[in-house]
Amino acid sequence: MVRALSRAAGWLLLAIAALLSPVAAHAHLTPNSEIGLSIGRRAIQADIVVPIGELRYAEPRLDAGSAPLLGRWLLGHVGARTPDGRRWSARLATARIGGAPVPDLEARIVLTPPPGAPVRRFQLRYDAVLDRLPSHFALVYLKDDYDAGRLGHRPELLAGLRQGSTAVMIDRGDQSGWRGFRAAIGLGMRHIAEGHDHLLFLLGLLLPAPLFAASGRWRGYAGARHAVRSLAMIVTAFTLGHSLTLIGGALFDWQLPAQPVEIGIALSILITAIHGWRPLFAGREALVAAGFGLVHGLAFATIIGHFSLDPWPKAQAILGFNLGIELVQLLVVALLAPPLVLLARAGRYDAVRVGGALAIGIAALLWLAERVSGETLAPARLVDEALGHALWLLPTALAISLFCAWRTSGSRRRPDRR
Repeated sequence: MVRALSRAAGWLLLAIAALLSPVAAHAHLTPNSEIGLSIGRRAIQADIVVPIGELRYAEPRLDAGSAPLLGRWLLGHVGARTPDGRRWSARLATARIGGAPVPDLEARIVLTPPPGAPVRRFQLRYDAVLDRLPSHFALVYLKDDYDAGRLGHRPELLAGLRQGSTAVMIDRGDQSGWRGFRAAIGLGMRHIAEGHDHLLFLLGLLLPAPLFAASGRWRGYAGARHAVRSLAMIVTAFTLGHSLTLIGGALFDWQLPAQPVEIGIALSILITAIHGWRPLFAGREALVAAGFGLVHGLAFATIIGHFSLDPWPKAQAILGFNLGIELVQLLVVALLAPPLVLLARAGRYDAVRVGGALAIGIAALLWLAERVSGETLAPARLVDEALGHALWLLPTALAISLFCAWRTSGSRRRPDRR
């Protein structure tokens, strides 16, 4: 009777976890194990999380504080077979104790099929803790699958394993590099479109692009040729800068801790906002864009770098991701450049420039305070929410600039009646 109730409770928990699978994949809400699969072209990476409390109860003789020992133990409970029954090889890549406030064993195991066997169709076996605790279960997720066009998506629940049902057949279908490349472009577009800090940095550099500086101030319209050349140089330099560190971070593991990178990004936005108000590096905007682009590229690299991709698919993903970033950047510049140039030409630009620099500076200060303190600040979240609707400002700015240009050209044609 007790065993039947335990089994029923386990199935109930499994059903709840399946319904809440997007949440469970990011926050370990239940004492279950999790297996996240990243499908490559030659191997599969399994990121496994096992609650230490459950593990201690199931295996009291194990030293629960030794991550290498637990990793080797886990390796004996994970495996894969081809559809015709041949065994895959399994290798422990990493093992650590992490998680707070409840500790977990976090291990990464690489599964490689035998020669000639398909990597996208296999039977996964997992019985760690399941073989000892009837109430325990393991959720199997798909993290990423480049050839199926799944990059940066929320984890997809594939199966639930429990005692008596510790194996599942997984078939991911045929591979297609084009689907992965297309997904990488979409991921880059989505990241930069939702990355308000990157867009504000670019906008901060674009604000003074139509102007010339003299005696420590922005003086007036510098002409269409100057504006176009300045815009082109800024965008190209920023692209070269972030492309270099994006490639280095994703392929060669160039990296800095996340907090200094995010602080550096906020600081770069603040400096460009000040430059929009008073010239700090007039004529050297492209150089500054390239330098700060290096910092922004490290943040971009974290998106691609954590994917379990073979070298060639990773190179394709970097190219597609970068292309997506550039498409959105060019779209933003194409939409913003005409209003900026028309307003500067009409002599109505000071209020726009100073107001824009002030707004960008406030956002940068809030982000800087948030990233230095490590605390979530309500005003900074409000800024992010407001920027989520900022695209509506682009057609408005264009309409206002066209009106100002029309009024200015009309006043020039009107004869002097005095």
